Amino acid sequence: MTSTLDPHHVLAHWLLTKPYGEETRGDYEREVTRWIQHTGPNIWSSTGRQVRDWVNAPDRPRTEAWRISVLRGFYQHAQELDRTIANPVPRGLRPAVDGLPAGRPALTRAESTLYISALDSYNGLMPERARALGYLVLGRGLRAHQAVALDITDIIREQHRTTARVTLKGGGTEIQELPPPVAFAVDSYLPHRRTAAPDSSPEAGPLLTSGRGRRLDSYNSPRELLRTVAAAYTPAPGVFPLAHLAHTLTADGLAASPNPFLG
Repeated sequence: MTSTLDPHHVLAHWLLTKPYGEETRGDYEREVTRWIQHTGPNIWSSTGRQVRDWVNAPDRPRTEAWRISVLRGFYQHAQELDRTIANPVPRGLRPAVDGLPAGRPALTRAESTLYISALDSYNGLMPERARALGYLVLGRGLRAHQAVALDITDIIREQHRTTARVTLKGGGTEIQELPPPVAFAVDSYLPHRRTAAPDSSPEAGPLLTSGRGRRLDSYNSPRELLRTVAAAYTPAPGVFPLAHLAHTLTADGLAASPNPFLG
């Protein structure tokens, strides 16, 4: 039996109840609306092959991985409302984090180490936030959407370690231990975290906030912040700069780079 759920209502409810920034909500809404229009009455009976054809279309503005993620998230939410709905997005369809698109390379080990220095010396807009973001992505290997989805209550301090409740791409969450330098970067940022009701408060809401206390969008903001840090880095004499990364660096590339805290 095919579900009678209105896909537009499912989409609206999904975006209303998930911790996405305003820009991300707009991007997700446009992509899923196009998919709804494409599938028509077959929205709840679509197949994995149809999804593959959709995400592999050569004229689409975003990466295949991004489109896969959006559709999977939409169908997962639909399943929460009606368990008879099947998710047509194959679990193995998403490329691995190290399968990066051309022009979005990972850093070398030397560049990873220098990027930590760039984060530590950055004194631009909200430097503590940029440092916390960079350490979470490079030092913990979080994707941009995972770092941005963190709430302040997802950071859990125990006697000998700090952990984070991380949102997984395929759904659900996982407790991951933060390396001590990453935990220290997060703790150093907290006194400088901007908050504003109703989006955030000192005790609740998104961990990484905008100047107005709102959750950052997961696509543009992390990328631009990380590139700004690279462009601003002024190395010591004889050390090569990171300005060449300013136009190609992405959070995915940084997450796939050698972790400087693991030797």
